[in-house]
Amino acid sequence: MNLSNLASIGSFVSGVAVVASLVFLYFQVRQLNVQAKQAAISQQAMMKLARTTRVMEVNERMASEAFAQMDMRIARNGKDVSAVDVMRFSAHARAVFQNGEDTFAQHRRGLVHPADFTSFEKSFRWGLQSPQLRLAWGRHRMMYDEGYVSFVDRLVSEAPLMLASPDMLERWQAEMAAAIASAGGASPPAAKPRPRRRSAAAKPIEGLETPLGHPRPDPG
Repeated sequence: MNLSNLASIGSFVSGVAVVASLVFLYFQVRQLNVQAKQAAISQQAMMKLARTTRVMEVNERMASEAFAQMDMRIARNGKDVSAVDVMRFSAHARAVFQNGEDTFAQHRRGLVHPADFTSFEKSFRWGLQSPQLRLAWGRHRMMYDEGYVSFVDRLVSEAPLMLASPDMLERWQAEMAAAIASAGGASPPAAKPRPRRRSAAAKPIEGLETPLGHPRPDPG
């Protein structure tokens, strides 16, 4: 075997080694990409769990009898509202707004799944139907980034204003009676619900329109 043959064999072996290295590198990069995707999914899951935990804490607080009574006094804007009630509700509202800001900021950084953000946006818009939360937002909006302020202001402009209904219990009982009847069960007679009233049914809250720069929605 002459030198030329040895050189050819050496070149062939070198070529095989290069191809093997490239194949190994391909599978290694592929594995790293899979691991990176799994890490991103895990991170999103942990962040979603943290957001859910915060929301559940707010819901648990709202489910307490003391908070429900205070919230009803605030919503009806009656003479029995105290300064302590206002302070407690303001603290609750700040927790809602700060939780929303965190979710909004994570979404801008690409850390929140679009479907999760859509659910958050719908839920936030629904909550902003209450005049007391709108008033609180008008008092706290200067604390937040312009992007988040514009986002919440848009939700406020899109959400219809809904005031506390004085016949809420009657409506609930009527709807429960209908639900039980539709399932084939028996239910005691329930009062027929009166038409739901909006802003004309409650005392307006002074200053509700001015902080947000949005016209107050038509009560009709």
